[in-house]
Amino acid sequence: MGNFDQLLRKQEAFSSFLNSDYLYTYIAPKDREKYFRFLESIYNSSVSSSLYKMLSDPETVRKLLKSLGYLEDTELEIYVATNDKYSTVWSNCTLQEYIEKENLQFD
Repeated sequence: MGNFDQLLRKQEAFSSFLNSDYLYTYIAPKDREKYFRFLESIYNSSVSSSLYKMLSDPETVRKLLKSLGYLEDTELEIYVATNDKYSTVWSNCTLQEYIEKENLQFD
């Protein structure tokens, strides 16, 4: 989709379409192997108590991506996920998949 700062602007603009505390957006690598390595770094972090807390903070995500070497040369994607503060089951998809599933229309 684009670089981190471009995606961050799109993520912020889309936030008004998520009219629920149960959902949030975050930025992560598009490549599945890199994506799972990114999530693994969160799970292995001694400070992570919640995926939502880590992934919903853009500066934390930026630091994680940078520490993994994914900030500059990795294609990034916006994802939509359920907030683990409110749900025990984590649902996750790309922003495009969410838009199609919810049949959202933009003018």
